[in-house]
Amino acid sequence: MYHVKSWTRTLNLDDSHTLLALARPGVTQDQWVDRAHKALPHLSVARRREVIRLLRDGLIEWSADQRVKHGLFLDIYASASASAQVDLLHHAWAMSHPISLVAVEHVVAPRLEGMGDLEIPLQEVEALVRRFVETDSDESLRKTRTVLLGALEDIGTLVTRGTGQHRGLRAERGTPNPVTFGWLIRRELADRGVDSMMASEVPDTSLAARLTQCGPAHARTCVDWLLRDGSLVLSGDEIGTP
Repeated sequence: MYHVKSWTRTLNLDDSHTLLALARPGVTQDQWVDRAHKALPHLSVARRREVIRLLRDGLIEWSADQRVKHGLFLDIYASASASAQVDLLHHAWAMSHPISLVAVEHVVAPRLEGMGDLEIPLQEVEALVRRFVETDSDESLRKTRTVLLGALEDIGTLVTRGTGQHRGLRAERGTPNPVTFGWLIRRELADRGVDSMMASEVPDTSLAARLTQCGPAHARTCVDWLLRDGSLVLSGDEIGTP
């Protein structure tokens, strides 16, 4: 069975935007870390270190001499509007742990495809976490479930009501910003090590469609926007990067 590590750390998104704004290409890692600590005086030293580590290791790319370099996420983020940056970071955080996509495909997607009621019992999410997360700690499982639910709610694939064991969950289709949709497509291409994919893949089987469950109509709207923007190009039957 496929297993993943627990997901117990949380990322304060407002603080993350502050630190990402400091991550300009060419800045050394030591400079960025020093500026990051100074930018978050309201956090404890331990919490600052944790947020810095999550961004340093997860979202920022570094050159061999430990300088911020142009990377896919950071370049797209830096040129995006404020609203697109918020949406992009939500999805990047969800993608920072494989349990997000596992949960969407095992719990959310079947309901959106008409296989059962849209309401999701909390126990089903707990069972999924227990099945896929490799840990013997009940506390780690509980924290992983909490972080996972927050991430899925932030990307719009889950609507939650209430708290605790009586929390109500409902499957929902996300509506990612086109910038986010484009980042997910380009990330998938990079992961595959290819320059393009069949255009017919995008609305149904692409990473962007699978993670967000946005539906073919929204996917096509995003692709049309990205083609007009020049972020993606259409060559015959294939979608790719310029």
